[in-house]
Amino acid sequence: MNAYLPLSFAAVLSLMAPAVAYADDDAPACLSESELRVLVNSGAIVPQIYAFRTARSQTGGDVIGASLCPKEAGFVYRITTLTKDGKLGRVQIDAVTGKPMDPR
Repeated sequence: MNAYLPLSFAAVLSLMAPAVAYADDDAPACLSESELRVLVNSGAIVPQIYAFRTARSQTGGDVIGASLCPKEAGFVYRITTLTKDGKLGRVQIDAVTGKPMDPR
């Protein structure tokens, strides 16, 4: 099974080629859950749970939405949280390092 991981990773990268080609658009195409799993299983990105923990600590809210999207030289988790007082928070976590990114 491990012999197929490099091939799976290459397949995901080839699927992303159209998304990277349109990286100048405001909203690049984000990856599906199955593509995310392949990247996590290959060790290319940190699991979502790490990004969720970071987002909760940054905003003080619960995660209500998340997506994994291509960004320049890697991937970013875009996470939306909701606090107890009803405020939305948006955080971008570098999917390779698991660290918060500067808002832009």
